[in-house]
Amino acid sequence: MPRRSSRKYLRDLALQRIKRLVMFAEQVRAVEPELADRYGELALAIARKARLHYPDFLKARVCRRCGAWLVPGVTARVRLRRRGRMKYIAVTCLKCGYVRRYPLKRQEVPPRPWYTFYRAPRVRDFAPR
Repeated sequence: MPRRSSRKYLRDLALQRIKRLVMFAEQVRAVEPELADRYGELALAIARKARLHYPDFLKARVCRRCGAWLVPGVTARVRLRRRGRMKYIAVTCLKCGYVRRYPLKRQEVPPRPWYTFYRAPRVRDFAPR
């Protein structure tokens, strides 16, 4: 049995809880959007407390500023933008106005966290393994 104070054990436990919160938020978002927002806030708080890098599935779905659960077209606006020769994906939170910009490189697939905006999310993507 691992020691409870070991760093690896605590990070693994935090990641499991984050995955569970994301899964719950995805299931609840259509019925109770406020509860999905709260789950997003809690997931961010757990990641900060455990000093984890935000997992890709969390980056794409939760606003860093207000913790809102981002759903394209409902609580987030997703646009392709251009500044000079650089193209990027701009995701704007419609609750607080925070804009996240992710650069697109020429003839490459968009950055990994944004796969969620290119295909429909499935609950099993967030299921604990």
